[in-house]
Amino acid sequence: METGNNLAERIILITGAAGSLGRVAAMACAHAGAQLILLDKEPRPLEQIYDAVVSANCLPPALYPLDLEQSGEQDYNALSDAIDKEFGKLHGLLHSAAELGTLSPLDQVDECDWNRLIAVNLTAAHLLTRSVLPLLALGSDARVVFTTDSSARHGNAYWGAYGVAKIALEGMAGILAREQESAGNVCVNIFAPGPVQSRMRRRSHPGEPVETLPSAASLARHYLFLLGPASRGVNGQLIKA
Repeated sequence: METGNNLAERIILITGAAGSLGRVAAMACAHAGAQLILLDKEPRPLEQIYDAVVSANCLPPALYPLDLEQSGEQDYNALSDAIDKEFGKLHGLLHSAAELGTLSPLDQVDECDWNRLIAVNLTAAHLLTRSVLPLLALGSDARVVFTTDSSARHGNAYWGAYGVAKIALEGMAGILAREQESAGNVCVNIFAPGPVQSRMRRRSHPGEPVETLPSAASLARHYLFLLGPASRGVNGQLIKA
């Protein structure tokens, strides 16, 4: 896979930036020269990534703490306005934020948990993408990348609202990709990281020997490909690690 890892002058927004996968993507893109906008729920983990990026002599990222569970259209529009004011454009959006919840049969998922997991894993991705799409469309070579889950996406039992959200997310990404293909300047794809060493994997597969899995860092080249110039023209695809 050609990574085309020169992301200089590309402005990239990453959600879930403090998570295991989001951090890998952030550091890879920072080393490739991107100007990052990092979004996560809590300020402190974002500040730790900021320190790591700056210590690596990369461009200082912009930090945007936002709780996706509690956010709505106005919050995402405010984020888009802030990006427009500071940078004037956006070249990439990586949806890495995710909330697993408790894996259980669907008939045990109450309204509160259902709403929370759908909000974080599906609704937030739609509303944020909708808000920043005009900024992405300003350029000629923008990217939107949605992250799916290899374990949840096949509709297996006990994956609950998280599994439902991931299946719907893939459908939404496919629709958006087809809607954008005529203009050709915003490519939309889905990334399936597969089993890797991560905090979420340890929660979803507690009996699994984590040392047998690839490290999250092994995904870096995939993020560089999906968000960089080498993936120009790649649209509506499911990319597996």
